[in-house]
Amino acid sequence: MKRIHPLLFFLLGFFVTSVAQIVAKVDKIVKEDNYYSAYSDQYSGPSYVVYKLYQGGGDSSRKGINFTSRLPHYNYNKSGYDIGHLAPAEDFAYSGKLMKSTFKYYNALPQTPNLNRGNWKKVESAVRRMSRGDSLLIIAGGLDFRKTERGYVPENCFKVVYSLSTGKCLFTGTFTNTDKCVFTRNEELAKKFPFEQTRKLVEYIDVKKRK
Repeated sequence: MKRIHPLLFFLLGFFVTSVAQIVAKVDKIVKEDNYYSAYSDQYSGPSYVVYKLYQGGGDSSRKGINFTSRLPHYNYNKSGYDIGHLAPAEDFAYSGKLMKSTFKYYNALPQTPNLNRGNWKKVESAVRRMSRGDSLLIIAGGLDFRKTERGYVPENCFKVVYSLSTGKCLFTGTFTNTDKCVFTRNEELAKKFPFEQTRKLVEYIDVKKRK
């Protein structure tokens, strides 16, 4: 049975049994230098993104950087939702260029402030710390989208983390996109994103290259 990395388990404090949820159909692929976005036409946003991370973090400033997109996206203006990065800007803060590329709407989903600034951010930080000693393969996205007046919002957001050196799954779970942002261990997600198949999606990315 796959286990959550101890650092993430300590951070979240609890988990429950796995549940099956729906990953949105992918219609377009957008390849950035540092991540792969699987875009859904139906939901006008990413189903998920895939990226590698090694020794993430840095001191590049995000001041003056705004989100842009060449594809349709959710209308965030006064919606009450944050623009939630899937591949986090801070992961690539060692390079101003790579960090800026994360500010694309096809790398974001509407997330409640409590999720985006709470457990989601905590896990991002924990994963960055894990990347200091290992190269990681990370999949992040949304599940069970519902339609609103402004566009589609995921009922849940998910993250799967593999070690690129061993192929072991270090973390797999979902977070409810609500004020409570409940974490649920979800073994089925790792099955939907098998290591070897998912790794091939981002073979073009040199994870150890630090610019």
